Amino acid sequence: MGLLNTFRHQYTSLPINLTQEQCSGKTYIVTGANIGIGLECAKHLVRLQSKRVILAVRSESRGKTALAELESETGRPGVAEVWMLDLSSFDSVKAFVNRVEVQLDRVDGLISNAAAASAEWTLNEGIESTVAVNVVGTMLLSVLMMPYLKSFAQRSGTKPVMNIVTSDLGFVRQEDLRKMDQKNIFSDISDSRKWSIDGTNRYAFSKLLQIYAIRHFATLAPVSKTGVIINYLSPGLCNTGLTRYYDDGVKVMVAVLRGVMGRSAEWGSRNLLYAVSLGEESHGKYISYCEIVEKELPPYITDASGRELGEKIWNQLVVEMERAQPGCVKKALDEN
Repeated sequence: MGLLNTFRHQYTSLPINLTQEQCSGKTYIVTGANIGIGLECAKHLVRLQSKRVILAVRSESRGKTALAELESETGRPGVAEVWMLDLSSFDSVKAFVNRVEVQLDRVDGLISNAAAASAEWTLNEGIESTVAVNVVGTMLLSVLMMPYLKSFAQRSGTKPVMNIVTSDLGFVRQEDLRKMDQKNIFSDISDSRKWSIDGTNRYAFSKLLQIYAIRHFATLAPVSKTGVIINYLSPGLCNTGLTRYYDDGVKVMVAVLRGVMGRSAEWGSRNLLYAVSLGEESHGKYISYCEIVEKELPPYITDASGRELGEKIWNQLVVEMERAQPGCVKKALDEN
């Protein structure tokens, strides 16, 4: 994923690949749906005649503001709902999944768009906050949702899609991973005495870990076994509020880049729609500019050593997820 290639694709025209026929009668969950590409994705899903769209948000007030905007723009009140979800809290993730199991009769797409990007060094659940949200919380949600999605796939004869929004920025932080204690990555990155990676780079590093984790999860959970499609995507550089918690210097730098090559949030959201529209051919695959672009991934992700590293990261991630819910990974991967 070279910089020139990324720059060129920022200007690629992106289609709205999902149709009303595909969405009619279906239910979707969009995390981080109160702002940016998550909100724009939710608006599209409502316009496309989805039966139910869950806006999974951390702030109830911001969620309600987003809901009012969505209903005003789409003219379809009563379709979208605001549900609370804080990916930095194990209890919040578990409560959200419990609510899904009780209140939803189907979930056709889980769009994991929520992300954290902060200049401050803080810990959540004993883990550096950016990694806690973007890696552990996001993957915990995926793992806890898997039994529900498998059950729905079996009884409906359909293949629900679980997609995770990541970032091309992850590909520039491989050197940080090489420097770490490969046997204790999550404790290593959470030690402020050892690491002074700034907020921008912590976000990018978390996305690299996320990519490795998703790929290995998809390998362990093939569609033939689960009936669930797992894919992941980059929306590209978009004009969103993701950097709102960064210091002024970073904000200015990002603003310049966005001014030159940034996509609108609506345009970026089309990648999310594309990913959730795909079938088994997308399982475990990387998506960008509304295409499956697995061939463009760097070799250190896809080769034998990359797969081995992905397994190491996954195994360490399992330890963190099992702290939240003992037995959750086995239950997610169990064939029954």
